[in-house]
Amino acid sequence: MTNGAAQVAAALNVLGVRHVFAIASIHNLPILHALRDRGGIEIVGMRHEQAAVHAADGYARATGRLGVALVSTGPGTANAMGGLYEASFASSRVLLITGQVESAHLGRGRGYIHEAEGQTDMLRSVCRTVSLIRRPADIGAEVVRLARDVLTGRPRPAALEIPIDLQRMPADAPPPVVTSPPRDAVDDKAAEEAARRLATARRPLIWAGGGVVGSGASVAELAEAAGTPVVTSREGRGALPEDHPLCLGAFPTVEPLRSYVESADLVLAVGTRFQMHPTDAWRLRLPDNLIHLDVDPSVIGRNYPARLALVGDARRGLAQMAERLRDHAAAIPDRSGYLAEGRAAWAAARKRISAEMGPDHEAICASIRRHLPRHGVVVRDATVPAYVWGDRVLPILAPRTSIRPAAAGIGPGLPLAIGAATGSGAPTVLVQGDGGFMLSAGELAAAAQAGAHVIVCLFNDRGYGVLREIIRGAGEGTAADVDLVTPDFAALGASFGIATRRITDAAGFDTEFAAAVTRPGPTLLDVDLTALAPIRR
Repeated sequence: MTNGAAQVAAALNVLGVRHVFAIASIHNLPILHALRDRGGIEIVGMRHEQAAVHAADGYARATGRLGVALVSTGPGTANAMGGLYEASFASSRVLLITGQVESAHLGRGRGYIHEAEGQTDMLRSVCRTVSLIRRPADIGAEVVRLARDVLTGRPRPAALEIPIDLQRMPADAPPPVVTSPPRDAVDDKAAEEAARRLATARRPLIWAGGGVVGSGASVAELAEAAGTPVVTSREGRGALPEDHPLCLGAFPTVEPLRSYVESADLVLAVGTRFQMHPTDAWRLRLPDNLIHLDVDPSVIGRNYPARLALVGDARRGLAQMAERLRDHAAAIPDRSGYLAEGRAAWAAARKRISAEMGPDHEAICASIRRHLPRHGVVVRDATVPAYVWGDRVLPILAPRTSIRPAAAGIGPGLPLAIGAATGSGAPTVLVQGDGGFMLSAGELAAAAQAGAHVIVCLFNDRGYGVLREIIRGAGEGTAADVDLVTPDFAALGASFGIATRRITDAAGFDTEFAAAVTRPGPTLLDVDLTALAPIRR
């Protein structure tokens, strides 16, 4: 005979979960005790519930596995909503487990501590599936059911609410059974037609989105067999290593690469919904001959009409098309000239971005790539250096090594990086501005306590640089509205026992970043953005 909390621990172990990102509360202490008693799962203590979910999100993106956050009911779950919103926007594999008030007080509106009458409905606004436990014997099976839902099809977060009395109540239930979620194949005739069109097109292009990376797929086999260049969305970076000769990067709207993309007579889009930024707010012209593969049928044709729709898992669908392409190998023309044209367009577009970056940021970008291992993870927050070079030209050489807030929210960078570093075991670099950093500065304590190998590259201009640009460009208001009082970041990091360095030039960054990659635990590099050659957009 066990209790409800032990059912949670047993189910998570059966699911293969090895880390839970948590904040202790009177409404989840039994679950924390059960996790520690059972063993096999490391509890990573965070400092804010939103950060706990962001960390679970970063973990999920870096590993492809289930990311689990454990928080409290009421104010704790309300705090977690921002993290769930980002995970939902990014189609991330996140399961939130939260306590609830005692069953006797649930839904009665009596003003009981941490009571939240509308909590289930609130969670449903950002989760595909939400479950409120009513019987302790159901807990283990429900954890598994929700995890399976998160991992099936297009990933979306799920949430489980467990009243505190049910966590302590005896619960005799058989061990939950876990089966692998299905990977839906594409219709054979549609895969055959897609392969035929890809083989016979004059100027074909593959557009790889985040669904390619999320499914564990690679476009390399298909692209190489067809001699077809590949562009990616920002979430799709790493679907093909960016040092691969067929990869034309993640900036398809920068001229002259934009004109090259718009000259395609066929686009095979995989695992993407064609979001706003990669398409220049949908002003980028794509051909009528658009083949769209996605596991979520509601995504296909949402922003660009598809001539041929393929519904199914990206990994299975790409493999099916690669197999069918063999039957059309004789029809594939020599595309060497077309590819050379694409490489030239990529180089010219990259040169334009370099001119925006300026010499110091160009050197810093090169330093990061030179010293970071190929499997090291790159996390970017919403900040000018990320927009200009981190999201676009800092080379991504492996899948699941590129993470950013897909919803473009400011501030989740540090907890995303803690989760990614925890899951990957690789050095993880964070590109973040001082304004965004202050939204999660308390997670420096979490990074220090966990010993996370996170290298915080804090680009400090003492304000919201992006908003300064907007204000100046629009001629409205004053930039003083977005100037900030900031702490001594180096002293702040040092107060947590974190290695910290102040950086005023690119040469100093190169030296200190190289050391940080080999140093265990977190490092904070406080980069004086005003001392560097400016970015000019």
